[in-house]
Parts: sequence; C-alpha cells; structure tokens
Amino acid sequence: MAWAELPEECVAGILHHLLCLPDHSMFSGVCTRWRTIATRHLPPMQPWLFMPSTTATSFFCVACEHTHQGPRLPDNARGARFCGAYLEGWVVAAEIPNDDRSVPWNRGPALLNLCTGEQVLLPRHLRNNNPNVTTINHIQAVILSNTPSQAHPYYAAAIVSGKPNIMFWRPGMNEWAPPMLKWDSGFKMWQKQLSKDPIEDAKYIVFGPLGGGFYVLNNKEDLLVYTPKANDKHDELTMSSVEKYQVRRNPRQTTPGPGEVLARYLVLSCRGHLLMVVRFVSTEKATVEFDVFKLELKPPSWKKLTLDTLTDQTIFLVRGCSFAVEMKKSCQCPPNIYFLDDSARFNGAGTSTSQAQQVEGPFPSGDTGRCCEQGIVRCLPREPPSDSSPWTWLYLPPYEALRRKWFMEQLVKRAEQRRLQEHQDG
Repeated sequence: MAWAELPEECVAGILHHLLCLPDHSMFSGVCTRWRTIATRHLPPMQPWLFMPSTTATSFFCVACEHTHQGPRLPDNARGARFCGAYLEGWVVAAEIPNDDRSVPWNRGPALLNLCTGEQVLLPRHLRNNNPNVTTINHIQAVILSNTPSQAHPYYAAAIVSGKPNIMFWRPGMNEWAPPMLKWDSGFKMWQKQLSKDPIEDAKYIVFGPLGGGFYVLNNKEDLLVYTPKANDKHDELTMSSVEKYQVRRNPRQTTPGPGEVLARYLVLSCRGHLLMVVRFVSTEKATVEFDVFKLELKPPSWKKLTLDTLTDQTIFLVRGCSFAVEMKKSCQCPPNIYFLDDSARFNGAGTSTSQAQQVEGPFPSGDTGRCCEQGIVRCLPREPPSDSSPWTWLYLPPYEALRRKWFMEQLVKRAEQRRLQEHQDG
C-alpha cells in the first residue's frame, strides 16, 4: 500500500503525536490527501515561549522542546518591554526605548500583531479629576477583552504602579480612564472602585461565574469584577457595574505553606471554572510548588484542587494573560503548569518591585519550568537574561500559523538545512 493511501485513522493517529506546529505542517506537506486529513486534525493551541531581545529574538516550542525562528519583530518594536499577550499573535509593548536617553518615551504603549504587522497605539495619559496624576508611570500588565478588530468591540485594562493602579481603554479614547460609573465622576467617587490591596492579576471573562467583565484579584485573594458599559460613546468608557467579593479559602489553611508566595494568577479552565494558581518560592527565590484553587459560589470561596483534577489540561502562566489549553484525550496528557520567571515583577506577596528595576532590566530568566505530578521540571530555557523585556508567551492558533508566510518560509529553511546535513554526512 502506498503511503498516500493509508487509512485516515492511521494518518490521524500519527498526527495526534505531532503537537509541534512545524512538525504538523511538514507532515501535511507530504501530499494533498495528507494535507486534507491534517486540516481535520489540527493540534491544540500551543503557545510558544517568546524571548525578546535587542539582538536576536527567538521562540521556544514546549511541544518539541526546540527553539524556532518565528515572526520578525517590527523595527520600531526592537528593544521594547512586553507586558501582555493575547490570541492570534497579539502582544503588548509597554515601552520602546529612544536613542535620546533624555526622552523616556519614544513610541508606545502599543498592541502589536507579530504575524500580520498590525499595530494599535495606546494612550500614555490618564483621564481623571486629580491634577497630580496625569501620566502613566509604569505599565505592569495589559489585559484584552478580545482580539483587536474593527468588526467587534474590545476593551483593554492596564495594571499600573501607583494609584490608580488599574485603568481602562477602548478604541477611540485618547486617554486611559479609571473605573468610573459615570463619566463625570469625581476623584473620591472612582477611588471607591479601586482595590485597597495590591493587585496580583486580572482577566477578562465573557461568561464568568460572577457575570461578564474584568476579574481583578488582589493579594488578599479577593475579587473585583468591572463590567464595561457597551453603549458608551465612542470616546468614553464607563462601568455598568463594579462588584467586590470577599473570597476566602475553603477550608481555611491551617498548615504553613511550602514557601513564600511569589504570585497569584487567574486562569479560566477548559471546563469554564475560574482558577487561582498560587506560586511558592524557596528562601533562594526559586519556584518550588503551585497550589490550584477553584472559585466556588454561595458564598464565594476558593476550593483547593489536586493536580489530577486538571487531567488533559495544560496551563501557561503569565501575569494578565494566563491560558488553559485542553489537550487531546487520545494523548492521555497529564496536567502541566508551565511558568516563567516573575522575580522582576514581584517582590513577595504580589508587591511590585521598584519602577527602575522593572523597566531597565536585565530581566532574569532562570526560574522557568513545568510543574507536574513529579514536581518542578526545568524544561524551558533558563538563560541568558533578557536585556529588554521579561519573557512571555506568543499565542498562535494553528489555523492561523499554518497560513503564515513566515511559517512556510521556516519550513523551507529547515528542509534545506536537513538536505545540507545529509549531504555532509554522506
């Protein structure tokens, strides 16, 4: 029997083991029939580790544990500090350095699509009634409600240093806005809508357990839910509601934790549950363990889960942009939590480090890896430290990646390198 005539179930069985996008794409290029079958059996979304640098930016695939050439950074984004990522190749650049060191801002912040080259400029200033606060000092993370598009509305939230420490924006606005219930709200009115404790993480959920909106987690593990008003004017953004929930662990923690809490992350599981992932570090500031909690209602509480309850799910952690990916059940994938180095962004219990440390770098990258049933596995790159930005994830859905010109060019280069190597070996 010719290879092209293999039954579809045999071809699909091979594809289920090809979780790396380049491998999957090269397999689909064997013949027309295999390509047709491959489009019906796409691998799950596998984010690549995005390692920006002023010299040579690279991408690491967790599926095959190899570094790949990915999309080229725009020239005006080289050396930028990235503070967010979203689906379909979107990332957030917070600061882009200027050759003139006396000018702290050149361009940015901005939303950038590394695959299409699209750019959406974000404002630098804050709109409020406090004359002493007019400029954003430091953006820690930007969270999007949806992929940027002119076809549907989307919003952005930014966790920043100082007060107010969370702000919002929509296309058409020239300034960030605090969470106001009315556009003419006074200084004291919107101050009541802010968390009194440091913010750990935020995530937008369309159909959340406590309603749709931006879910904000503070270091007391309480939640605030900000719901943007959809019928505002084009250049305005207010909240239709702001809800605060005092959430406690159930049952209460009675024994000491495995170490110091470095950070807490919000994740929407593949089953639709809101999860809080707590990260512990040793006295040497190396990650030693993760605890996972599910939000329970009536009354709101955090219920601790065991890793085996997350079977066939892989969680990728990064502040503001964590995702849970459902793996194919046929692969019988154990639960995994991939994590990046957050030591430059946190200083215990979610308290941010100084602005100078966070902006200037170098940004450490030694505390990365995967948490699984066997413990902490150091399977991700750990050096060198980045000179421009913390590492983050690049979320690249396979149906987008397989169509990209740069992706196909990479496959041609790999084939040429393989032929050259075979010629040298022969």
